[in-house]
Amino acid sequence: MSMISFHIKRPGLSLFHLPSSLFILGIVLLSTQLSFAQTANPSDTLSPLRVVQKYVSGEKFDDKFKYFCCEMQGEWKTDSTLGEILPARVKRDCKLIFADTGHATVDVWMRDSATSKDYYFYLVKDRVWTVYAVRSLLGTANIENDILSLDSVPERSRKRYIAQSGNSWQFEYDNLGLWTSADTVLSENFRKSAKDYDKLLSYLTKYSSYGKTDSLVNTAMTNKKINKLAKSLLLRDIKYSKKYPDCVFFLIGGEGDNSVGYLHVRDGKKPPLMTEKHFIMVKSLGNGWYLFKTT
Repeated sequence: MSMISFHIKRPGLSLFHLPSSLFILGIVLLSTQLSFAQTANPSDTLSPLRVVQKYVSGEKFDDKFKYFCCEMQGEWKTDSTLGEILPARVKRDCKLIFADTGHATVDVWMRDSATSKDYYFYLVKDRVWTVYAVRSLLGTANIENDILSLDSVPERSRKRYIAQSGNSWQFEYDNLGLWTSADTVLSENFRKSAKDYDKLLSYLTKYSSYGKTDSLVNTAMTNKKINKLAKSLLLRDIKYSKKYPDCVFFLIGGEGDNSVGYLHVRDGKKPPLMTEKHFIMVKSLGNGWYLFKTT
């Protein structure tokens, strides 16, 4: 798990190469810093979405320090916001993807003509809604380098090309492109092939890979029909975990703890909890299907 800090040297800031560091976030630190960072003004009613919008949009953000703590305490040191220092060409779309009485998550999709990336802001409610952590899918720079390497393969050699994974050039190229796509693209990719994903799920049940002995899901790709359909959907693997017994994971890609894909949850059951600690994003796609990312 990596923690993202936006408080860095302001000149020359690069949107898509923000620094990260590793340290432990404790409950004591959280409660202590919340008390220090926030005021008791009852009229302060900024919603989680508005807090993040004001931070990334470029508009003036008075008393900004009140709305950040913990991993984001570096924001106390400057009055400027991320939005004020980003190039004007960068588009920023904010969307609330989770909220209850005490916690919220806001997705910020940042993009320009060359790059597109989603960042997930996690907030907690005390006297005001406060950003305590930010996450994004890590390892994407390595994947983009792999795409550049595939670009360098001569066209006449691409049909004979076999990747280290055993996949074809075309599968690798298309899969890696999907792997690094924005959430909007990943969601649309699922919707246009939803019937095939349901068919894939029915195959798992038909061949006794899901429902009776769930551990067999981890060998589902050895079935020729399942493998063929999964590859056509640009999936690298199908997995089951005893930690999440009601879910099956359809992996687009993964590098260490950083993975992206779709998951299906049994009827009436809930998906994994979305937090900054592991499942950094879980978005419903309907009918028990979800888009997910981990880090």
